[in-house]
Amino acid sequence: ENDVAAIDINMGCPKEFSIKGGMGVALLEQPDKAHNILKTLVDNVSIPITCKIRIFQTPEETLKVVNKLISSGIKAIGIHGRTRNERPQHAVHTDIIKYVA
Repeated sequence: ENDVAAIDINMGCPKEFSIKGGMGVALLEQPDKAHNILKTLVDNVSIPITCKIRIFQTPEETLKVVNKLISSGIKAIGIHGRTRNERPQHAVHTDIIKYVA
């Protein structure tokens, strides 16, 4: 922990390898599990914990998961403005980011 300023958990990776392994964006399908992972880190390390997520289909669904993750005690959430199935050729959903912010 002496050489690390923070730990950022990537819950936004949409790669098949990550999803099949229950990692990345697959964690967002299990908000309780994602919360527990973050809470365990917050409770057991002395540096800030943050995470990155992708948006859901609706602003309301995205906000619900964001609030669940925030309740773990993390210091920040980075929000990727695309859904699990969207790629760089798809537009960023700034409306959902603004709603959640």
